[in-house]
Amino acid sequence: MRTVRYYISLCLLSVLSFSVYSQGVSIELSAKWVKGQDLFHEDSTIYYPELMITYRNNTDTNYYFQKVSDSHCGLPMLPYGSLLQYPIEEYLNPNYLKRAQMHVDYSNENYKVLIGDDAFFMRGWIVEHDTVDLEVGHEIELVNDDLADIYLYLNRVVYNNPVPIDENWIYFRAAEITPDRIMDTFKDKFVFLKPNEVVVDSYNLIAFSSVKGSFTFLINTNLPDYVYVGDYWDEKRSRYIQQKKPLPKEVGGYYLYTGNFSSNGLSITFGKKRNSDPEKP
Repeated sequence: MRTVRYYISLCLLSVLSFSVYSQGVSIELSAKWVKGQDLFHEDSTIYYPELMITYRNNTDTNYYFQKVSDSHCGLPMLPYGSLLQYPIEEYLNPNYLKRAQMHVDYSNENYKVLIGDDAFFMRGWIVEHDTVDLEVGHEIELVNDDLADIYLYLNRVVYNNPVPIDENWIYFRAAEITPDRIMDTFKDKFVFLKPNEVVVDSYNLIAFSSVKGSFTFLINTNLPDYVYVGDYWDEKRSRYIQQKKPLPKEVGGYYLYTGNFSSNGLSITFGKKRNSDPEKP
């Protein structure tokens, strides 16, 4: 059996200058190692990290809020930058493995991975080159396409889990934002924390290890008091406007937490393992 290993460096970055416990809620990033099968070589074993998002309530009050990241079976969601990258035949009968294998090697590139950015209403991730000015309009980096293709293959073929494509998956409906529906139908999209309680979500980073490169994972450190419930075309501004619905102030004895929270960043560099490295990461 052939074993494929990767050299990966982990570095915690302080996003805020104070302790992660100095605010009522902290959301922290970390990584743990997982041993698994190579996506493209059945006889190969690889080590890859999972990103851990830890939600922590540092108060004596019950709080709830929307998760900073959504997922499919623990797989992050990323946007496509090129909607016409495949011929029509590929859309009608897609070869997900072929798409996943066509990815580029980004070993010499440095990126920021923005998790749950408010502009990305799907609560997904978006990868930006570290040289990009985020305040200026720009095209989506093509690395997002490669990552999305790998996760689509993993989700549809390996996990045999169809991906919903209608707007009901992207948005909530305004009438659905009630305490009962939040506690029942949408409980997996929210975090409910009792005093000093901790909840951990994990996200598979195998696609990032496949394309290689250096990635700094960051969370938008603000929890909104609303969710998106659709969009409409604004004729005057000639663009779609995302509609918002305020969240209930209380849900099942949990109070809505909004505003800033404490967090950190996490940098991971993926590259081929060097001969002098130890047996395991």
